Amino acid sequence: MRLATAPFAFHNPSLEPEPMTLENILAEGVHDADLPAVRRIAEVWSSLLRPDQVAVLKADDVQDRIVRLIESGGLDENAQITLASTLRELSLLRSPALSPALVARVNDVCRPIFTRFADALAMAPRSLALPRVRAAHVLFVGSLQDTHDLPSTTAIDFAAVLALDPKVERIEIVHSGSITPDMSAYIQGAMASRREGLEVLLVSTLENENFMADILGRGPCAFHFCGESAFSPVISLASRLGPTLMYVASDDAPVQYADVYWTRRTQEEIVGLWSAQGAPAVFAANHVQTLQVPGRATPVPEPLPRAGLGLPEDALVIATVGDRLDADMDEAYITGIELAIRDRPDCIWLVAGELPDYLSDACQQVLGSQFLYIPEPSDLARLLTVVDVYANPFRAAGGSSARLAAAAGAAILTLDRGEVAAIAPPDFQGQDTEDYLRRLNALIALPDLLAALKGRQAEHFAQIGDQKALLASLQKMVRTAARRYGERGDGLPLSRTVFAPKGALAAAS
Repeated sequence: MRLATAPFAFHNPSLEPEPMTLENILAEGVHDADLPAVRRIAEVWSSLLRPDQVAVLKADDVQDRIVRLIESGGLDENAQITLASTLRELSLLRSPALSPALVARVNDVCRPIFTRFADALAMAPRSLALPRVRAAHVLFVGSLQDTHDLPSTTAIDFAAVLALDPKVERIEIVHSGSITPDMSAYIQGAMASRREGLEVLLVSTLENENFMADILGRGPCAFHFCGESAFSPVISLASRLGPTLMYVASDDAPVQYADVYWTRRTQEEIVGLWSAQGAPAVFAANHVQTLQVPGRATPVPEPLPRAGLGLPEDALVIATVGDRLDADMDEAYITGIELAIRDRPDCIWLVAGELPDYLSDACQQVLGSQFLYIPEPSDLARLLTVVDVYANPFRAAGGSSARLAAAAGAAILTLDRGEVAAIAPPDFQGQDTEDYLRRLNALIALPDLLAALKGRQAEHFAQIGDQKALLASLQKMVRTAARRYGERGDGLPLSRTVFAPKGALAAAS
């Protein structure tokens, strides 16, 4: 018997059909929690587009139509960049993801805009001494949201890694919004052990329009991008002013130039991924593979007794965790879990997070006592100590809960993409849905394999969380970025160096 997976109903329509406004079109298939973000995107698009341009947008091909408008030449450059940025944001809230071909088309329009913007800065070559660059670091981190937002905490953890360097004198964290009390406490905790004499500044781009002039007034520095929007013009501008480094946490190709990009991917993987998205070859050539990722050590939680949850001590517990599970779990995933455990009464599927009633009722009806649903766990870290396999759905997110699961001792199963892929051992990641489910069945059927993977997961998690090793890599990358900055003429225009025909730099110098 298969689970009855009806089409996902994310919000309750009224009895009378709603008029097909732009917001209605963009909200199709979107989780309730993301509707405010969709509403904001709809408002932005309505302000940029004429009524006749909005009228042709339809839910099933909105991506292609917006890309055509970006390419059309009928919009000013600010509108093109804004549409491109919000289109990428929308693709994270609703399916499908932007195809590599569409990404390439958008970036091919936007990249020259950023280059012209940076080239417009009139300045003489700015020679920077490496010791001064290494002593000061400016991190552009975008909007710091809250402690449950992995990009936000990663950016702060990144700053904490740089603070470990005894030669660093100044760290500036440049953000584009307000900071909540919880995030403020997180920042203080991350930087609490910094040595005396290290200056740490929080710079709000909303409160200080002259933030870049103030940064330059404080002396030479290396510019880092970790969480900043890929469509922020400050990225190209900074490349004129000093060496630039970008942490690329996803598989999305960068839109703008940096002297160093660093990811967990191999060089071969990056060449394939980024070339498919139309990125210039120099982008992949500037890539550095770094296994470690920024992250504070996750404390090992006190184990939660299984008996308190009604779980047998010898049960094999598979967990699915998330805030948007009705959107994250597709039919292939749900059916795959059901088929894997339905003839194994010792297996329990634990789901932690909000599910619509029809889906939780269907799971309960088919799996009975093999299904345990906890809508709002009071202590997720402790709950995950009862878990054997953290089975990440086929999604890009999940990194925060996967870190908790790894710290609790669970084996992590995921596809080889998205946030969780940076946490799991790379040789036990599913290449596709079929491969993922094959691996899940192997973990259920082979206790020795599960035990071995748990051990490897613990070793891998400790390795990627070695922040001293990450600092050593960053020190090398800063030296590399400074050298490349010098080789491109100490900040000469990008059109005359990075994007110029071969040999043009020598002539320009």
